[in-house]
Amino acid sequence: MIIKRFFIGLVLIAILGKAERILAQDFRVPRSNLDTRSNFSNGSVDNSTGMHKIETIKSDFLSDKMHLSTDEAGKFWPVYNQYRQDMNVVLHQKRQNMLNSKNNAQDVVNDNFEYDSKILNIKKHYNDEFSKILPAEKVMGFWKSERQFNEEMIKRLKNKREND
Repeated sequence: MIIKRFFIGLVLIAILGKAERILAQDFRVPRSNLDTRSNFSNGSVDNSTGMHKIETIKSDFLSDKMHLSTDEAGKFWPVYNQYRQDMNVVLHQKRQNMLNSKNNAQDVVNDNFEYDSKILNIKKHYNDEFSKILPAEKVMGFWKSERQFNEEMIKRLKNKREND
């Protein structure tokens, strides 16, 4: 099971460069009047054009699903961008742990649990922050929409891999 997850992770990382093409097929072009771009200023996070395009597509997808007012959007997107940046740092560290690990398998698993715990803490923190800005229904809608987007991306990546 661990090996299977490891290889799936590697495949997802390898395919990520192709993801922008896959995702762009059905999602609309982002609205230029909203600054929904994630800030990848941290040097340890992938700053590739593909990642930026995926984040832009994701932000547009979330905008469509959440139906934010202008006031809500003005407050939400800066917090969301910080959330994405914090998440990207931990996800990058987790991927690096999997790829560069010279530890035994149990150490890798334990490290991954630690990264998962960090991810959960980030989500809890930002759930509180989003709740200060948005009503509970929209916060719930955000988490649901984010999950839907991620599931759709994984599905498309798997389909693309099978067709290549």
